[in-house]
Amino acid sequence: MRVDFDGVTVTLGGRDVVRDATLAVEPGSVVGLVGPNGSGKSSLLRTLYRVLTPRLGTVRIDGLDVRRLTGRQAARAVAVMLQDPPTDFDLSVQETVLLGRAPHHASFGRDTPADLRIVDDAMRRAEITDLADRMVATLSGGQRQRVMLARALAQESPVLVLDEPSNHLDISHQHELMSTVRSLGRTVIAALHDLNLAAQYCDRVVVLAAGRVVADGPPTRVLTRELITATFEVEVRVLGDPDQPVFAFRRLAADGTSTRTESHARS
Repeated sequence: MRVDFDGVTVTLGGRDVVRDATLAVEPGSVVGLVGPNGSGKSSLLRTLYRVLTPRLGTVRIDGLDVRRLTGRQAARAVAVMLQDPPTDFDLSVQETVLLGRAPHHASFGRDTPADLRIVDDAMRRAEITDLADRMVATLSGGQRQRVMLARALAQESPVLVLDEPSNHLDISHQHELMSTVRSLGRTVIAALHDLNLAAQYCDRVVVLAAGRVVADGPPTRVLTRELITATFEVEVRVLGDPDQPVFAFRRLAADGTSTRTESHARS
C-alpha cells in the first residue's frame, strides 16, 4: 500500500511540532525518518496510526484518508511497533502476539488454527519461540521489544510503522529486526536514531529538523557529511564503501569545533 503525507502540520501545546510535511511512501519500500530529538519524527508517524490528528493536511493510505477509516479498517491496514513496549501486560508472550490477529476477527471471534500458525511464524521470525509461555511483564526490555515485533508481524497489515524499533535491542537484534522487516515486502516507515541502520536498510531516508522535512532521497545522496553536521551538530567521518557507508561521530564543542571523544553509531 502507498502512504501519502500531504501538507501535514501537527500542533501540540500550542506549538507546531510538525510543519507542512509532505512525502510519499511507495508500496513495498522501506523509508527511514531521521532527525534530532524533537524533530517531529514520532509525531508525524502518529498521524498515520491515528493517535494524533493533523491541524492541517491529510494522511492517506492508497488514496483513503486515514481519519475516515473505521478502527478495524485502520488496524488491518497499519501495524505499529512502538519504541517503549508496555510493561503492564498480564498476558503470556503467545497471548500477546495473538492480539495481532484481533483486527481479522469478528467481535469475540475465536482463534483459528490458521491464526495459531501465523502467530507461531511471527514468533519464529522475532526469535521468541522459546518465550511463548513466559509472562510479558517478566521479560527484559529487549525481549518485550521483540514480542511487539512479533505482534505487528502477526497482524499481517500491509503497512508497518516502527517508532525507534531498535530501542532496548542489542546490536545483533537491531540488525536482525531491520533485516526481517526488509524481507517482508510490506510498506515500512521507521523512525530511527541510528544513521548506520538507516543507511544500510532503508530505500529512502527522510530527514526532519524542527518539524520540517529538510531532505528526502536515497541514503547515499541524503546522508552527507554536510547535512549530518548541520542537522545533528556533530562532526562526522564517512567510512567504508561509498555505496554502503559507515558513519563515525565526534561531538562538536560549544564553539563549533570538534572534541577529542569519538564514537561510532550503534551499528
